Amino acid sequence: MAPAAGDQPILSVRGLTRSFGDQVIVRDLDLQVNAGERVALRGPNGSGKTTILRCITGALIPTAGEVRVGGHEAGSQAASRELGASLSQDRSFYLRLTGHENLLFFAQLRHGSRAGALAQVRALVEELEIEDIVAKRLDSCSTGMLQQVGFARALLGAPHLFVLDEPTRSLDQGAKGRLWAALERRPETAVVIATHLPDDVEHCGRHVDLRS
Repeated sequence: MAPAAGDQPILSVRGLTRSFGDQVIVRDLDLQVNAGERVALRGPNGSGKTTILRCITGALIPTAGEVRVGGHEAGSQAASRELGASLSQDRSFYLRLTGHENLLFFAQLRHGSRAGALAQVRALVEELEIEDIVAKRLDSCSTGMLQQVGFARALLGAPHLFVLDEPTRSLDQGAKGRLWAALERRPETAVVIATHLPDDVEHCGRHVDLRS
């Protein structure tokens, strides 16, 4: 995948506001993230962390303001090709299939060829050490296992921006270490993470504090 054009930020958020009915969850947020930056969104429950991430992925449409990924409107096909996401309570897996079958399906959407998809899935499974997990049907996996498969899916296609929602919350120490090691091996990829965990915040060079 070619890098985003020119020197523009990989993520540009301008005046982002998102309301649900009369309740304003995010108000007039500005955020710019450049290649390789690690940004942690911090705040209590209800402060808008997940809402912001969903606006970045295009899963939610802003009430006001704009979000652009690689210069493209969030939610567009061009923007989606630039990012990999792992969001909390993700319902887009096929739970009656194995983790490997799920990853292969999503990899083919990225690659267009089965051979390329197989090669990348094989490499990611080995890198993250999740061979035992992806052999299982996902409806038999724990929350932590699903989280690891979700992270693997976010890496598919070598995106320029990772959007991660509490990605280490249900992981043991070994899995946490493998996650951050994988991100460190991709130093040019930007990361925006919603977290309340100090260990995760320490991996990020910038912090955005949100208040409800």
